[in-house]
Amino acid sequence: PSPHRRPIPWLLLLATTFLLWRSDVQAAKREVIRALQEDIAGHSYRLRVDLQGTNYLSVPNIVTAEGFRYRGRHFPVLFRQMETVYVDRVSNDGAQAVALTLYRSKKDAGQIRGAIPAAPMGPAAPGAETALGSFARDLSTSVIVELRADKNDPAAQRAEILELLGRVFYFKVEATYEEKEAFILSHRDLPLPKLGELTDLPEEMIRGILERRTGETQPESPKAR
Repeated sequence: PSPHRRPIPWLLLLATTFLLWRSDVQAAKREVIRALQEDIAGHSYRLRVDLQGTNYLSVPNIVTAEGFRYRGRHFPVLFRQMETVYVDRVSNDGAQAVALTLYRSKKDAGQIRGAIPAAPMGPAAPGAETALGSFARDLSTSVIVELRADKNDPAAQRAEILELLGRVFYFKVEATYEEKEAFILSHRDLPLPKLGELTDLPEEMIRGILERRTGETQPESPKAR
């Protein structure tokens, strides 16, 4: 008798069912990514948070149901809160995550795509960082959106992605005066022109905010004896 047994039919049926289910899940996720690419990519948004740069081998900017955080190796801030950034691409990052590729502007995105050839990525490519160059790293970073919604429920995943991205960007809303004022007061080290550029407020108004709050916090002079 042959030492090889024929596969049990129910095992084949189970394997086929699993493959079909997996294909359906992947197709559903592709639909989510395609819809997000159409709705979000190709537009610029004002940031609610500071985004760190990346070396393209790790992504430090993570947003989850618990909030926005930095992960792993520390990188300098590339895009500052209140700055406007361009979302170039939305891509799949596993069953429970999506990735956004961001640039300073649409023009920068085009320059990088045209100037940087496809390079091998990962630890096995020791020259990857050199090939990408500081030029690309100075203009681009990524954000990972980690999801809780079931991968079998594309509508829930899409809704969660949009809700979480609202913690990174101002979506369909503008920063309030109070938010801009808080930003100005927490970034006193920035020059007035830069604060004006980031908040869209006149320099005289910014100067008034800084002077008024400084006056409120100054201790009273001791009375003369």
